[in-house]
Amino acid sequence: MKKIVGLTFGIACLAAALQVQANTSAQLIVKGTIKPAACSLNLSGGGIIDYNTIRSGELSHTAFNPREERTTSLVINCGSAPARFGLTFSDLQAGSKVTGILGSGFSEAQNFGLGIAASRRVGGYSITLRDLRSSGTTLFSIMRTGHGAWQNSDGRIAQSPSQYSWRNGVSVTPASISQLTATVAVKAVINKAQDLDLSRDVPLDGRATLVLSYI
Repeated sequence: MKKIVGLTFGIACLAAALQVQANTSAQLIVKGTIKPAACSLNLSGGGIIDYNTIRSGELSHTAFNPREERTTSLVINCGSAPARFGLTFSDLQAGSKVTGILGSGFSEAQNFGLGIAASRRVGGYSITLRDLRSSGTTLFSIMRTGHGAWQNSDGRIAQSPSQYSWRNGVSVTPASISQLTATVAVKAVINKAQDLDLSRDVPLDGRATLVLSYI
């Protein structure tokens, strides 16, 4: 009987010793989640710029045919959390670009394609950001190429990898804001009539993607 008690006591002491040894270290865990600002981007009217019906008789046979400028509104809302963000523009119809169609003052990076109809290139268009504001404060357009230095911009949009943002002071750096409103101005230029198949309808089919990214 004594042997049994002694054995039981020995096991209890060993367990206690192991327990003391196990408690000489502990793990500290630091947790949390950093969430990006919940910004939303919207273009009024679904982002559609509609030139409606254009009569073929209105078009010059031998010269490019600029149309009137049309606009849509851009709104970016980040709720109550100010953020530094920018926009890039990608041309989904880049393969339809007509070189030189925008004229002087524009680069080919600022030339967005209007699609192809009957194997003919329809034309091009430019995009300009204007009237940038945040809570009534005027903002000024800035841009950079890739991850280069920011510089002032006249608002004329070049395709990615150019990125656009806005400043609210003298320093040419993106401002941290919670809301942005702006005007997106589009000016289409139709190709020369002699380079189009006007025996059938010719649709204008420009498509570009705007991507918001946090800086």
